[in-house]
Amino acid sequence: MMLELIISKSAEDNFTSVIGHGQTDLAKRQGLIRRLSVQHIDLELASVLADEDLSHLRSLTVTTPSCTKHLPSLVEFETLRVLDFQGCEGLQEYDMNGIDKLFQLKYLSLRGTGMSKLPSGIVRLYDLETLDLIHTNIEELPSRIAQLTKLQYLLVSRYWWGHPTGKTKIPNGIGNMNNSRVITGFNITQSSLGAVEELGNLTGLNELHLHLDSQGHQEFKRHEEMLLSSLCKIGSGKLQSLWIFSRDKTPLQFLDSWSPLPSSLQRFRMTTDYYSPKIPKWITPELDSLAYLNINLVKAMEEDLGLLGDMPALISLVLTFDTFQEERLTIRGIGFPCLKELSVVLGGANLLFEEGALPKLEKLELPFSVSVGNAYGFHLGIGHLTCLKYATITLLNYRVSASESRAASSAIRNEANAHSNHPRLIIYGETDDSDEEIDTDKEEYETQSNATSDEES
Repeated sequence: MMLELIISKSAEDNFTSVIGHGQTDLAKRQGLIRRLSVQHIDLELASVLADEDLSHLRSLTVTTPSCTKHLPSLVEFETLRVLDFQGCEGLQEYDMNGIDKLFQLKYLSLRGTGMSKLPSGIVRLYDLETLDLIHTNIEELPSRIAQLTKLQYLLVSRYWWGHPTGKTKIPNGIGNMNNSRVITGFNITQSSLGAVEELGNLTGLNELHLHLDSQGHQEFKRHEEMLLSSLCKIGSGKLQSLWIFSRDKTPLQFLDSWSPLPSSLQRFRMTTDYYSPKIPKWITPELDSLAYLNINLVKAMEEDLGLLGDMPALISLVLTFDTFQEERLTIRGIGFPCLKELSVVLGGANLLFEEGALPKLEKLELPFSVSVGNAYGFHLGIGHLTCLKYATITLLNYRVSASESRAASSAIRNEANAHSNHPRLIIYGETDDSDEEIDTDKEEYETQSNATSDEES
């Protein structure tokens, strides 16, 4: 009902015209068509559209693959600013040759179309500001794409279970695209050294998401050195977000030499099988803008937690550990002054929260080793997290009895129930009375945790 009301009001105000799926409001509108959403089109609707004056159309959104079959030629849309083909997997059948006639086009989305090659005319869209190629099969951009000096958002890559994949090369000449603000999905090791070096010219860049794979690349060391050089230049500018993805254990220790520190950085995320032996040297309390941090560590250490606790602006922290630890670590009543979300993925950090710890924490995701709890007690200190609203605890049940697992679950629930905020609590790995013994191994837990992490991504 709300959708019908919105469509009706849009037609009444001539804000957006909709065609397809029972909507043919072209006849209801007053004035010229400015924005058109094509949700379905057949021969009958195509003839209706053919009789319309489309020369004043500013925005065209096509939402289903079958629509492109009966669409008018692109040359009909001479004043188009926005062209969105997201999800049109059959776009290869549509004639895109007239795209270079769309001189005023600022936004072009081919996301999810599965295209493997860009129309050559795109390199003449000199006013283009956004080019979205996510979830396509494009591995190489036209050589003259760097002529689009007004481009601000250049988005490539595919995603699988929330993680980016792909081999798209950085285009040579990218250093000329000085207006770039967001660049995502390029594979550093597939790109030429010259293109990686040119990244350093984009000192106005706000976000950079990239792939880094060392396996099978003989010149990886040179790519690593060139990337570090470019990051040092970009980091001294306006860089706010950096996401490094790798499908292998490509080491990221080269980042320890990052200088000067990226003073504007707000987000850092690493999605890789590499685990740092300790907190990278460039992550220091001097980064007073860093608010979102996602890193992998070999093991949890008090020294690392103390350093992270001194980060003045940290709001969200995701830690992934490679080892299961038998000792328990305590989060003291100082540090983490702004942290609202804490998530520990894999590994056994076995944290205990003292009074006054994490004064603003609202969301907690934590693994809890029942065997360690047997030695140190099942108390987590949830009651000391005064602002807690949501807690997800994953019980690590390997080499414990069902009764011990139930005791841990009961103790954690009692803590949460006694909390003044009555936080919403989810416990994974709980057992029922029919279970006798549990012998869940590490590999099973890792599989479960990875699946949970991928769903959240």
